[in-house]
Amino acid sequence: MSRIQLYELGPTRSARVRWTLLEAGLAYESLGNDIEVFRSAELRRVHPLGKLPAAVIDGRPLFESAAIVTAIADLVPEKELVARPGTWERNLHYQWTSFVLTEMEPYVHSSEINTIDFVLPAEERVPEIVEQNSRMYRRAAAVLDAVLAASDSGYLVGERFSVTDVIAGYTVSWGQEQGMLDACPALVAYLRRLMQREHCPLVWH
Repeated sequence: MSRIQLYELGPTRSARVRWTLLEAGLAYESLGNDIEVFRSAELRRVHPLGKLPAAVIDGRPLFESAAIVTAIADLVPEKELVARPGTWERNLHYQWTSFVLTEMEPYVHSSEINTIDFVLPAEERVPEIVEQNSRMYRRAAAVLDAVLAASDSGYLVGERFSVTDVIAGYTVSWGQEQGMLDACPALVAYLRRLMQREHCPLVWH
């Protein structure tokens, strides 16, 4: 049994990792889970930027939520939470993960840090960028919406729920929080379907 330690804070992308651990049925040690974890020298030894999530798996540090959840899913192949390495479905996992994290997530993240006090002080924020971010997010969301509308299962890879959906679902939820799913009925249905899962941490805003 692997020893897993997770540096986390509820509202951050660490929710992806916590969700995956629960789906995998794996025990883990929660470290931090309060705002002080960001100021921790211990966290910076795992993630050089002091960001969350970060994990230590069997004594080896790992950061970036997509990398962590994929590694966790590989620990329990019997759960079929991610396609096996070397398969075409594994390639699709990487494709949709990369798509979500490059074509969608940067824009909701940018809008958030430019409109709230948590990361940047008011004098450093650029609220004018929010409109452009919204256009860019909506363009990519339309692509994902069409893919899910054409899917028999309503999931992204392998006709079943997987950590690809954990990664994508978090970003779709972020877009819903910012009011950007009005033209994406398949994404709305997808998000509601994910929220029906027992361990899903996502909430409707």
